[in-house]
Amino acid sequence: MTEIIETLAGIGAQYDVLYCDLWGCLHDGRALYPEAVAALQSFRRGGGTVVLMTNAPRTRHAVERRLVRMGLPRDAWDVIVSSGDATQEAMLMGAAGRRLWHLGPEKDEDLFTEIPEALAGQPPILRVGFDGAEGIICTGPFDDYADTPEDYRGRFLSAKVRGLTMLSANPDIVV
Repeated sequence: MTEIIETLAGIGAQYDVLYCDLWGCLHDGRALYPEAVAALQSFRRGGGTVVLMTNAPRTRHAVERRLVRMGLPRDAWDVIVSSGDATQEAMLMGAAGRRLWHLGPEKDEDLFTEIPEALAGQPPILRVGFDGAEGIICTGPFDDYADTPEDYRGRFLSAKVRGLTMLSANPDIVV
């Protein structure tokens, strides 16, 4: 039978780790949900570990800075993981080549600049124009509010013909 869960406190003691998505669970993009913050803090005080997860195309460091600016207290989580981190690791390991065209806004620069120590020894990634690229790293459209898929159709068809690999840091169908 399905159990209706009223609060995290009602089931939290049964678990050692809580995985919490950010958007829609912890905040609405502008403000934190105070009840969610309190629930995470309470879970941690009870001995649990809180893992914040996001498919944002930014590294955990950039995500943390944003959460801190939003007012998230440091005692509300243990670790942050992001699809940006996973994409960055794949990129630095050469999954799409070493000469990459970046499709995405400037706000995602941390993917190229905040290199984890464990990956610092990898050969460098060269950011190049589309015509000179071996692969594409996509963190989203250049303009989240104005661009449409049609704006990229020609380049994607060209990339397909050229056999380019694309790493997508944000797997949302619609951004």
